[in-house]
Amino acid sequence: MNQECCDESMKCICSVKGIMEVISKKWTICIVSSLGAREEGYRFNELKDKLDGISSKSLSDRLKELTAHGLVDREVEPTVPPKVTYTLNEEGRKLQEALIPLVHWVGEKEKNQSLEISINS
Repeated sequence: MNQECCDESMKCICSVKGIMEVISKKWTICIVSSLGAREEGYRFNELKDKLDGISSKSLSDRLKELTAHGLVDREVEPTVPPKVTYTLNEEGRKLQEALIPLVHWVGEKEKNQSLEISINS
């Protein structure tokens, strides 16, 4: 147990800190969800078009981080110009599965908040 972030009075959540640094960044969960929805993956511009509002820099940065953390595979075909495809690998799919309850919870929360707003209006 890492004593820097854990003590006797709380359950150790140190192992969660690393992945939280990755998935807490803007767009990451949307990227993982989108990549997980298509087995053959996406090329950069296809994914950018699917994620309405994301900048090229943000998408590029998130894909690099997800690749570096071993969650996304980046396949480059030696063509001119190079064809690059991004796919979730096995670890990325495990993360996607783990995120499903969170996404459902957010959806329910948003639905309930909408209901509260319309009732109170």
